[in-house]
Amino acid sequence: MIEAILAAALPFLTPDGLGAVRIGMTRAQVERALHARLEGEAIQDANSCIEMDARAYPGLYFMFERRQLTRISVTKPSRIVTPRGIGIGARAADVRRSYGRSLVAEPHHYEASPAEYLTYWTVLGKRGVEFETDAHRRVRVIHAGTSSIGYVEGCA
Repeated sequence: MIEAILAAALPFLTPDGLGAVRIGMTRAQVERALHARLEGEAIQDANSCIEMDARAYPGLYFMFERRQLTRISVTKPSRIVTPRGIGIGARAADVRRSYGRSLVAEPHHYEASPAEYLTYWTVLGKRGVEFETDAHRRVRVIHAGTSSIGYVEGCA
């Protein structure tokens, strides 16, 4: 179901969004674009940061900072891929081949090598896509959006 709704507009996860869901939207705008309610903590104030999900879209998370969407995360295998065809379960070698020299590799914060973070910036440090790989060199999480893609634990 997630693929059907999102693929109708744009099937790719990009630094700018996913289908009708665009980075910079408010919670209400995201809910309208998804045709689903978001679940999670209430936004406390104008400076808060929260992550939310929609039960209709398992494995898809939305981060809001200052009441605006700053990151979309994919954590379960689906047909959601980047414009270069990379999705959950892809090999790190495929990410490297697809994004080339513009890819920034960093060690994983909690797992030993070869687990790592592979980040492609469209605007250095401001807008991009991050691929978190595991010890088997497979993509297990993809974050897209603003500099918040580099946060290690949710909003931190």
